[in-house]
Amino acid sequence: MNLFKKYPYVITDLDGTIANEGYAINDETYEALQTYQLVSDYHLFLASGRLDLMAKEYFAKLKVKTPIISCNGALIRDPISNEVLYQQTLPQDLAIEIIMKALEHDIDHIVYTANMIYGHPHSKRIALMMKYNEQLIDESYRIPLDTETNYLTLLKNNDIQALKILFPFTSQAELDRVQAINEPFKDQVEGVFSQKDLFDIQSLDINKGNSFKKLCELKGYDPHQFIFYGDNYNDLELAKSVGYTVAMGNSILELKKIANATTVSVDDNGVREHLFTEVLTKDQIAEFLPQVKNVFK
Repeated sequence: MNLFKKYPYVITDLDGTIANEGYAINDETYEALQTYQLVSDYHLFLASGRLDLMAKEYFAKLKVKTPIISCNGALIRDPISNEVLYQQTLPQDLAIEIIMKALEHDIDHIVYTANMIYGHPHSKRIALMMKYNEQLIDESYRIPLDTETNYLTLLKNNDIQALKILFPFTSQAELDRVQAINEPFKDQVEGVFSQKDLFDIQSLDINKGNSFKKLCELKGYDPHQFIFYGDNYNDLELAKSVGYTVAMGNSILELKKIANATTVSVDDNGVREHLFTEVLTKDQIAEFLPQVKNVFK
């Protein structure tokens, strides 16, 4: 099959799709995406629940030149110019009230803004980000973290605006506590699982699908010419907005039901498997794969 002829653009999720639980992309998946970049003249797009500044290493290694959809659609930013093309933050009063409740009940949470991530130094999720930062050779790829500043005060003073508030959880009991915080605001905010152990709260009607449509309008792309790879609940609306959706083997059932195809899991390099068997031709792979090591040094 040669899906590339009909769908010349690829947009992919990050975590659970091309990146595993350790924030790492396997070399084999990198190689396939880099090959696609050469074949397509750099038509790879990324859409993530993460803040784009958390994935600078990926952008560099993949030579991403297209606008990045991040924070589940709350932000679209150009990775080359750093121009913000679109941004939708949580209403300030709601962000403050939600955070106050989380602090009152000692519930782990992380606040995402366009330029910084704020959290408690004892947060397990923050610890994972710090561990990622520590192993980086190139410090310019570091995730911007602030575990010391009182972010509630910053919000109250209108010094920062929250794109989303992330709630990590490790048990049903912890999830119940998170849901109890979300419940009073459920008609005023958007709540979604970005991973199996992460729940995000952000501005109403914010999702990857709506932001993708906005990006297509801004840049003149045809949404039906895109292939999308995803795995979780925050991918559902984007999956409905493109021409062809591929669910990962580790995807939620709801995504598999609406996808055009299902590939193998992220750990088994599912995106590579699909790109090399269904999207690109053997001739394209034979021509461009050998060039990858020279272009992506």
